[in-house]
Amino acid sequence: MNENQPPLKYHFRQALSLVQTHTIVIWLMVALSAARAATGIIENTALAGPLTAIIFIISIAATPIFYGFYYELIEDNYSSFVQIARNYVMPYLWLLLRMYLPAIFLAGLPMIIAPDQAGGGFFHIILISFSLIYLYVIPFYYFTGKQRGAISHGIAFLFNRLSISTPLILTVFLMETSMLLVQYSKTLLIEHHFSLFILLDFSTFLIASIVDFILFIMLIFIVKNEMGT
Repeated sequence: MNENQPPLKYHFRQALSLVQTHTIVIWLMVALSAARAATGIIENTALAGPLTAIIFIISIAATPIFYGFYYELIEDNYSSFVQIARNYVMPYLWLLLRMYLPAIFLAGLPMIIAPDQAGGGFFHIILISFSLIYLYVIPFYYFTGKQRGAISHGIAFLFNRLSISTPLILTVFLMETSMLLVQYSKTLLIEHHFSLFILLDFSTFLIASIVDFILFIMLIFIVKNEMGT
């Protein structure tokens, strides 16, 4: 471990400055969050399913582009969004598939074994646990530029630095829990407080996305410092 690693608040300021200076991603996330929240307005119509699927696909495809955008800014590269998409989208999606297939399998077992008991709770606990691992795997992949070994090296990097990683892990845990709570309350909120649900759905998704970008940037700086580059 690099003993000269700056404190987390230093990396936080670096990440926040980068996000505030280049706001195009934030505005795109505002539009995506608004579209996502708008699906609640057409919840019981024929358009709800297709629109939700389209927004989900766009979100998944846009994430590696936004990560790539910030990573290239850190590395003083300035590729177009099209070039960033060519460089990162397919490798990122393949890495995501490799990482989350075991998670979905493990998370699904309790639901099969105990569908009317605590299966759903275990499902979300396991997925949140993998989200914490994902926190380190994805920045490590961008830093090395290689899928091979990204998962194992990212996990090793996390567990070797658990003490300094605690604030980041707690942030992800709170972020994921907040989004789950909004979704769990969806039916009740739509029935009794429709406007509140739209506001919560929009704000939690947008805030979670911004926090995710900040954590990604912080971890890129941490990995760069630890690797001595």
